[in-house]
Amino acid sequence: GNQSTDYNRIRDFARFPELRFLNKYYLLPPIMLGTAVFFTLGASGLFFGFFASTVLLWHGTFTINSLSHVFGKRRFATTDHSRNNWLLAIVTMGEGWHNNHHRYCASTRQGFYWYEYDITYYILKALSFVGLVWKLQPVPAAVLEEGRASDVRHGRMAPVLAAPVMPSPVSLRRT
Repeated sequence: GNQSTDYNRIRDFARFPELRFLNKYYLLPPIMLGTAVFFTLGASGLFFGFFASTVLLWHGTFTINSLSHVFGKRRFATTDHSRNNWLLAIVTMGEGWHNNHHRYCASTRQGFYWYEYDITYYILKALSFVGLVWKLQPVPAAVLEEGRASDVRHGRMAPVLAAPVMPSPVSLRRT
């Protein structure tokens, strides 16, 4: 981009040379992907498999900071207007559990409970099993309990009847 990155503000990311490389050469991955799609699927493949899918991805992403602050349910009393929206969670592979994210943003998963599907989390969990990602941050038990108490107050009993699936933190160290 037009701005230089202040690595002092993101020391945890700055220690990875691959992330610094991608920050510097951010156009390289999309150019390589577009080229590969063109040579394997042709011009129509490039249009649908790269350009149209990218535009849809952008719009899906943009709905989170617009629509999920307007439509959905608020499980947690946060200082903003964020809401959990199951339909947006489908479109964005889990990002629609936006109120959960605003309540505890340090968690790897945004679908805090077993019935809140979070495809992105499932992918990250699978990658952790093969050692490609590590240190996945779970939702603290106190936050989960707070959410269940809110569900009871608002007459949503399903979460109380079913035990949540608790992610176990991954303690793999990068060597």
